[in-house]
Amino acid sequence: MRAARLREPKTSPAVELVPVPQPKPREVRVGTRVCGVCATDLHIIDGDTRASTPVTLGHEIAGVVDAVGAEVDSALVGQRVAVNSMIVCGECTLCRGGEPYLCRRPTILGLDRDGGHADFVIAPASNCIPLPEAVDFATGAMATDAIGAPLQAIRRSEVKPGATAAVFGLGGLGLHAAIMLKQLFRATVIGVDSYDGALERAPRFGIDHVIDARQGPAGRAIRALVPDGVDAAFDFVGAPGVIDEGLRALRAGGTCVAVGVVSDRLELSVRQETLVGRQLTLGGHSDSGITMMFRRSSI
Repeated sequence: MRAARLREPKTSPAVELVPVPQPKPREVRVGTRVCGVCATDLHIIDGDTRASTPVTLGHEIAGVVDAVGAEVDSALVGQRVAVNSMIVCGECTLCRGGEPYLCRRPTILGLDRDGGHADFVIAPASNCIPLPEAVDFATGAMATDAIGAPLQAIRRSEVKPGATAAVFGLGGLGLHAAIMLKQLFRATVIGVDSYDGALERAPRFGIDHVIDARQGPAGRAIRALVPDGVDAAFDFVGAPGVIDEGLRALRAGGTCVAVGVVSDRLELSVRQETLVGRQLTLGGHSDSGITMMFRRSSI
């Protein structure tokens, strides 16, 4: 079969012919129909995110179950599925305590083991979620990361309907976050970016206010629009200094959720007395794994 393989960091992936993998007990083989290209894939190629190379990239996967291993119902062959890329150990205290998304020993498809940029991919049967016929493969693949991750970040912020929110970074995840904040939470959304294309398209998706981060501190610009500060801020950029601006944009009691990933240390100039006195909350959310948009019914 064909597979887009990365031999080592800082080199270009290449399509190679490799043996078709066989599922082990409790695993299935999925014929890939769609697999997205995520910024994480680019970080892996650049060497900023460590991977077990050589590896087949790709973690936003949707397709059709092609074969099953032992202990898996053969009737599942032919099932349309979206694939959760995060394989948990099931044995650590967090997994056993009902928080598998915080597993201490996770394995990620496309990072730690071969992913979906191939004709076929192997995954645990429990990581495959039936895809309704009404949901196309491309949407199913995006739901595993570019839709699911921002939705979970929004839920973590505990924003209420009618809230105000600032979204830093209007790329794939950030734009989905802004759309869901508008459509699901009826929020007033302020979008922040520094690229002309992102700034120009944002109003077409209903974003109420758009701020060009190149024009000065975004936190100050947000405060000019919402003097008391926003209820929640979301960092989908992962660049130094963005979280600092997010915290400055918050109202008292507000929450900033970081989703963007960068290896640099945080650059926070907000004083600790401000963080404590205004009772601000800063949290992180990983985009590994899946947050389903449809009813969860694992195979």
